[in-house]
Amino acid sequence: MDNQPQVKKEWLTDFHHLKWWAQDVFRFAEETMGVYPAEPIGSLIDKDIPYTDADGIKRVAKLFDADGRLIWNDLSFYTADMFKSQSPEEFKKYNGTRFTWQQTVILEAYNRALRTFGKDSFDAIKRWITVRSGHGIGKTATMSVVAIHFLWCFPGAQIGMTANSEQQVEDIFMKEFYVWRAKLPLFMREAMIQTSDHIQMEDNSDWFLRAQVARPEKPEALAGLHGEYVLIIVDEASGVADKVFEVMKGALTGENYIVCYYSNPTRNEGEFFESHKGGSAYTKLHFSSRESPIVKRGYIAKMEDDYPSNGQEHSDEVKIRVDGAFAGVTEMDEAGWIPLLANINILFEPERGQIINGGIIGVDPAGGGKDHSIVHIRDSVYLKEVLNERTSQEKDLARKIETIRDAYNCKSNDIGVDAFGIGAKVVANINVKMGESVNALLTDKPREGTEDLFVSFKDELAWKFRSWVAQGGIIITNNKAAWLKELEKIKYKRVRPGRIQLMKKQEFKKEYGFSPDRFDAAIHTFFRDEPTRAVILTKSEVEAKEMQDFINSNKAPVDNSYSSMSRGGVI
Repeated sequence: MDNQPQVKKEWLTDFHHLKWWAQDVFRFAEETMGVYPAEPIGSLIDKDIPYTDADGIKRVAKLFDADGRLIWNDLSFYTADMFKSQSPEEFKKYNGTRFTWQQTVILEAYNRALRTFGKDSFDAIKRWITVRSGHGIGKTATMSVVAIHFLWCFPGAQIGMTANSEQQVEDIFMKEFYVWRAKLPLFMREAMIQTSDHIQMEDNSDWFLRAQVARPEKPEALAGLHGEYVLIIVDEASGVADKVFEVMKGALTGENYIVCYYSNPTRNEGEFFESHKGGSAYTKLHFSSRESPIVKRGYIAKMEDDYPSNGQEHSDEVKIRVDGAFAGVTEMDEAGWIPLLANINILFEPERGQIINGGIIGVDPAGGGKDHSIVHIRDSVYLKEVLNERTSQEKDLARKIETIRDAYNCKSNDIGVDAFGIGAKVVANINVKMGESVNALLTDKPREGTEDLFVSFKDELAWKFRSWVAQGGIIITNNKAAWLKELEKIKYKRVRPGRIQLMKKQEFKKEYGFSPDRFDAAIHTFFRDEPTRAVILTKSEVEAKEMQDFINSNKAPVDNSYSSMSRGGVI
């Protein structure tokens, strides 16, 4: 293979050669960029392969023609083991000269769409292509190759590309587009003129690629495409608002168009989700990062380490970003809500003197009414409720938090308080009395750097709690039923562009008639993963009269006052 193709200028004016290119993106890529499709294993080339269909009927099918090109009608049938050199180690030799098998399948889907052009009747399903996958299979590269091919092979072509963020459009798609454009011969590159928001061909303002961010309040990113040949590319389509798709579909008034969606499946609703349902009029492709030769194994290992399974199946984040699977579909209700702890085994232990030392304290102050002020303490293994009472007296609550801090040998910086409403006054009283700062938690906005993952900091805290439970964290309680009453009802959904959002407290209270106070206090122990120091109680500290008096005086029932605290022992 020659990675420096010698493209002849006369090909660009040769009608027959251009037609040849226009019907085959692989031929174009070979001759202009020196990149070839994935190579099938020899035993499958031009051979009839026996198989059994879904009805149990034995049949034969040809998967590849004599040139090694995909010909089987169902593109979802192809797998990595049908192609040579698809292990990460083997593929390194071909990197830059071969498409991966996943890219090859996607590009073949595009080829089949091209071959419907100019026909009185066509199979609409071939014109609409939707690809869901994990990270790192080369989706953006295929978008770039498709865009370059379409521009060059269809005079007057108009391409609209969009995504849900500036970063996705400019820093990812356009950057990758220029990487692939650089593979073209100089005279081809020079014919693709860059303007402020267009790639324009040969000074023809009606022949272009336009890449713009799609927003619900500005859905016209894909409007105004009225050329004879139109290509629509939507990256991270799962996070794009339905209004954008409505405008896009209204623009497809011509006869020769192709629509391509690409995305991690981050949301269980919307156009992209619907496009992957059985019976939809789309060519549906699904790929896992695990089978891609260009995905580093360390990425998968890190994702599985950061987002561990619940013992039954992969975590949602691994499903979405590695396996390319929609998460929580079977547990999702009609409104798109999914139980936060669905399929997770929640571990409880009755109180029997378990020791928590130097943990993190989470406080959810009550604002009056029926809500309870609740305080939890947590270490890496245990979470325990140490205060549960109906109160709105901030000074009284501050005093009790101070006592809890000392009893469990914590530091003030190990305390996180929901600082909305009465919480702000509680923080102020604690800080004045202790002379040290506790953490005032304002959880209505996401932390910097997490905006694409969570709608708010509270949602992030809830997700950390979920991971802790999935990894075997244990809740100490003598009132398991009260916990389950809350935890089984906590729900989340993924909103554009795939961010996690809990059901709001007011909506929760309206639906269920009570406030999830235990849960709220519990997640506040996750404002930091670990306490600032590891603490070992000494025998004298455990037996100190001050602590014993505190423990012995606060053994009222858990539902309306202090829960009993660990009596402790010698460590």
